[in-house]
Amino acid sequence: MITFGNFKNLLSWRKIGCHLCTLAVALSFNNTWRTPREAFRYGGLQSLLLITVASALVAVPVVLLHLAVGQLSQQDAVGIWKAVPFFKGVGFLRLLISFLCSIYSMLYLALSVMYIFHTLNNSISYGNCAELLHPPTETIEDSDDVQLTYNVTACLKETFLAPVDDRPEYYVALAFIVIVFWIVFPFILYNPVKLMKRMLYVLGPLVLLLAIIIVSVIGNKQKVELLSKVADWKNYVQPSIWHGALVQALLTSQTAGGYLISSGESIYADLDVQWNSLIFVATNIVASWAAVLFWFAIGGEGDKETGNLAVLMEIYKVSVEKNLSKAWPLLCFAMLTLSGIITMLTFLHPLYDRYRRVGGYKWRHVSMGSSAVSAVGVIALVSVGGHGLEVVEDVVVPFLVSVATVLEISAFVFIYGWKVLVEDIEFLTGRKIKKIWVMSWCAVPGIIVPVALWWTISWFIKKQNWTEAPWEKAAVVSSVCVIFILFFTFAAVSVSKQVQYDFIGKLKSSFSPSRHWGPRDPITHHYWLASREEGGQSAPPTRYQRRQLGQFSGSSSFNDVSSSYSIKEMQVIAKKRRSNSDDWLVLYRKHYIAELCHKRCETRKRSKSLDWAVLPRLKLQSKYHSRKNIRIKETSFNAFCSSDKQ
Repeated sequence: MITFGNFKNLLSWRKIGCHLCTLAVALSFNNTWRTPREAFRYGGLQSLLLITVASALVAVPVVLLHLAVGQLSQQDAVGIWKAVPFFKGVGFLRLLISFLCSIYSMLYLALSVMYIFHTLNNSISYGNCAELLHPPTETIEDSDDVQLTYNVTACLKETFLAPVDDRPEYYVALAFIVIVFWIVFPFILYNPVKLMKRMLYVLGPLVLLLAIIIVSVIGNKQKVELLSKVADWKNYVQPSIWHGALVQALLTSQTAGGYLISSGESIYADLDVQWNSLIFVATNIVASWAAVLFWFAIGGEGDKETGNLAVLMEIYKVSVEKNLSKAWPLLCFAMLTLSGIITMLTFLHPLYDRYRRVGGYKWRHVSMGSSAVSAVGVIALVSVGGHGLEVVEDVVVPFLVSVATVLEISAFVFIYGWKVLVEDIEFLTGRKIKKIWVMSWCAVPGIIVPVALWWTISWFIKKQNWTEAPWEKAAVVSSVCVIFILFFTFAAVSVSKQVQYDFIGKLKSSFSPSRHWGPRDPITHHYWLASREEGGQSAPPTRYQRRQLGQFSGSSSFNDVSSSYSIKEMQVIAKKRRSNSDDWLVLYRKHYIAELCHKRCETRKRSKSLDWAVLPRLKLQSKYHSRKNIRIKETSFNAFCSSDKQ
């Protein structure tokens, strides 16, 4: 039943602000730039259908996992691996993904800003490209659309992305914009909880408003028919469209770089993780469809561009075809600039959250050093050229995202324990969760692994001109090496930090939760442990007696999510004397001493002076009885006196 109190709670600013942040994040480059590019490559309807299915089957379970562990532990992408210390390298792999995504996103943001200044300084958008370019003879004989497409592609190579020796002025301008942004962003993220949220409150609705204005004026409904072509259905035989849809679903849901984990304790700390996961993914699905429809509606005639800078080229084409005034390209570039700022905030938030936790009081110096390194990386990427950008965005990042997601889901579901994970989520939500969530977690690796293998093998069996360098193959091999180095280096560090004395004991302990795992708040941590230790017959099993790695037989079944352990398990708990958790040890000694006193002093009653809840009642009773005794004594005394008088 909906009451005024529930309605008022639903419309509270704290929850509205969280959903405004969700709207802003859904309008980042992952949807406004990358999703339309995938649609241009493989077909609009075909790509959107796969992205929607991938979001429902893969993104939703991963989003729930990230929000749950982030809200429970109040840690970042690395700190959550106190649950399974051996897999700590996966957290740093997430940070590496955020770092790489921030590099090429910064390049896109800088190009959008440069296009704004370039448009302001020219009477007609990109008018000087016609003077710079001389299309070859075969393009002149073709249609005007082919010639225009060539001009669009070559315009970037002759201006903003030209070699340093040919066009140093564009290179210097682009480098200057990159350096300015990398100086500004650390100051924005020095206090990420407040300033970043306020910026997202404003930027999200502003991007949406600009998009509505642009599509209302220069959009064309007839161009939306290009969204579905019969010839595009054959793209389903390519592994790139399947793997691209999976990676795109993970990128748009902000699970690739660990943004939701860091936001679990700040932005989404007061929301229900189960419902918020569905709302978050649904918002991103709607934003993906809206972004593709937007660019198809305002795009140019003929075939769409398929490069990494496709959206910029579409703005050029529509400006030349319709002879638009400078205002409309400026609005498009302004929309992309605001979307790029949102993108940079989402990718840099996990990095700066990590700096803040481990850098001490000098973490701001570490963040400035990271900004300097990132600026050098962006400038180096520009000097390499467009092919280096394609390798980083289309090969390295998708491969890292797939591997990190599979390792993360496998560690939490099969090693940490899906029953324990369900118990933690039930502690956060206060109610039982459906078995479908457990099944979806187990299905994620089974979906990603075969598609990722198919996509990876296709790079090595693909026919290639041997006069060209195999950059894609080298990128895949390099990514594998980086994953192995990161994973096993931090795994070795985690094993060495365990308190056991032998190697086997340290290795086993690294697969068990650390004693620091759990809520940081002491009171919440106490109730979290008490919900496991003192739950009774219907309580979930204790965390320290869960099924270990490889023990999948017995009562561990998907049909028994919330069932309690057997009597044999309870006997094992009763015999246990030591645990990795000091809190568990204190609780055990408390119960043990209580049972010992009860056995030795069966006739002795518990002192009521120790029960604070009974003390007020005892005081009232004592006052009542004392007053009653005084009245009885007064009555008896008066009766005695009256009898003497008679």
